[in-house]
Amino acid sequence: MITDAGEPTMNDNAQRPVTLMIGGGAAAPARPAGALLVDDRGGLYHRGVVADLAHTPDQLRGLVGYGLDPYAYAAPAQRVPAAAVAMWLDRLAASGPVVDGTAELALDRERRLVAAIHPAGAADRVVLDVEGIPTLAPGLPPQLVPGTGPELHSFDWAAGQLLADLVRTGPVGNGAATALVDLLNRQGGPADVLALLDHVDPQLLARATAPIEAIRAFAGYLRAGESAPGRLCFGDALVYGRVAATAADSWIVAGGGDHALAAAEAVLIGNPAARVTLVAGEMEPAALGTARYLDLWRRHTAAGGGDGRLEFRTGVEPGPIVLTASGRFAEGGVEADGYAASIGRARRLPLAVGRLARWARQAGGQVTGTLLFDTDLQYLGYRLHFAAEGLLHQVDVTGAASWFLPADVFPAEEARRVELMGRRAVPPESGITPTDLLPVVEQGARLAAARGQWAVRESATVPERWVPSY
Repeated sequence: MITDAGEPTMNDNAQRPVTLMIGGGAAAPARPAGALLVDDRGGLYHRGVVADLAHTPDQLRGLVGYGLDPYAYAAPAQRVPAAAVAMWLDRLAASGPVVDGTAELALDRERRLVAAIHPAGAADRVVLDVEGIPTLAPGLPPQLVPGTGPELHSFDWAAGQLLADLVRTGPVGNGAATALVDLLNRQGGPADVLALLDHVDPQLLARATAPIEAIRAFAGYLRAGESAPGRLCFGDALVYGRVAATAADSWIVAGGGDHALAAAEAVLIGNPAARVTLVAGEMEPAALGTARYLDLWRRHTAAGGGDGRLEFRTGVEPGPIVLTASGRFAEGGVEADGYAASIGRARRLPLAVGRLARWARQAGGQVTGTLLFDTDLQYLGYRLHFAAEGLLHQVDVTGAASWFLPADVFPAEEARRVELMGRRAVPPESGITPTDLLPVVEQGARLAAARGQWAVRESATVPERWVPSY
């Protein structure tokens, strides 16, 4: 057995060690030769409610070299069906040993690296010894609560930052810090923390503006969700069909990227009576270059000659959730009965390494990270190092998740440099971002090739060739 903290206990199964990849999807080409692939087949291409991708065969023609000819399924200017991609990804997954399910990494009694695998539909898990460096491709991280940011992506993390800021005030902040620790240990939530802060000297909170504002945003989101059940969600929930588009006939979709466009499309498809207003500071250039944007513009905007069910409201950056006295959502001068947040993604550790991180930190060790490149300085992902008790365990992260460096491992400046590197490697005017289908496939293939040639290079920072000269 293994526990949340990875304490030494008996291993569940005595099996031959396996080379392992957790998660796959479009990153499946990164799979090491002969590796066991554990993937839940729950990705966008299998379960999304939108039938077509955002891109055309012309934009995805590079997939021909990886076994999928998009021109076989759509005309050059049409959108590629998601079902075609799903079938192709299934073939990739089935090219070696595969388990439909989920997995998480931990340590067994002898402090060996193991994987607890949960096959889909099975009551029991299987625990296998892992050899080598496992590969993770967990896909896109969760979307952000409006009013927060990629670094302060969860209440727990924001509360931790608030505590750190209070501790830095020295002895004068000891009382407030102790009270906050006690509250969090009692499972206090955002509203409880805000009530506690009402009794704290404002001068002690002067350096903690960012985490406090994030906690206010979390509290507002929870209040709004309780007041408007089923009508407040993340855009991903609409795209995956976890929230019904018929929950409201008027929707605000917050965000200017393709994921916001996908949420708007999910509503327009799923509820013929719905009207959608997409609110953003600006539309992202890559989103404007997608076939999805052009399709939605022509079909559903009045300016494009469509049915007028979709409106774009730019120039207003979405903020914390606002619920009016009548129970409607308000943003950018618009009111609606439903709200979908698609403003960005969390910079957090993949869930599959949560146990390893707790083991390292609770044992007085540390979790660090390095960036991975091949000899041509193409970005392959990042490597996590879990060091404690004289041991070192490593995990490689690739695919869409690799473009969101965990905030508790990498500094914000390095995350920004990786973001800029992605924009140079995949120019936004192409209508594609580094986390889209084709770039993820290409990155996975490069990682596999570099491993085969022993050519994976670690770097503490983004190489200078990727840093803009201005």
